[in-house]
Amino acid sequence: MLWQISLIIVALAFGVLVYYLVQTLKSLRGSLDEIRETMAGMKGELAQVSTEVKDVLHNTNQMAVDVRTKLQDLEPLFRSVNDVGTMIHELTRTVKESASSVATVIQDGRRRALTAAPGKVQKVMSGIPVAIDLWNSFRQRKDRHTAAMK
Repeated sequence: MLWQISLIIVALAFGVLVYYLVQTLKSLRGSLDEIRETMAGMKGELAQVSTEVKDVLHNTNQMAVDVRTKLQDLEPLFRSVNDVGTMIHELTRTVKESASSVATVIQDGRRRALTAAPGKVQKVMSGIPVAIDLWNSFRQRKDRHTAAMK
């Protein structure tokens, strides 16, 4: 009899265990169904996102090629601007030297005129038109260069 009671208790315990195990498996099945639905949704979204990323990369590559091409097209312009800057610098230096020479000649002429005979003043005064002609030739060269650059 003890043997039958023990067997009934074991059978009841096994039944309770199976009941709770079935409940746990049902809950696990529901969780797995939700995970499956989520994964299916993620696949669709992932495909859409990957398409958008490919489009963005393609557009970025096109823009990089376009920028590179435009920079290469502008390179001769930058060289020309550099050449013009160099020429203007040289012209400015030459004009400064000429102006300095003219100023020196004029100052020397005044000093000599004060101490020299009237004939020397006349010689200095004859040098002034030469300096003016030199100045005009520099201006004409600058105007020709500016016209050629246009």
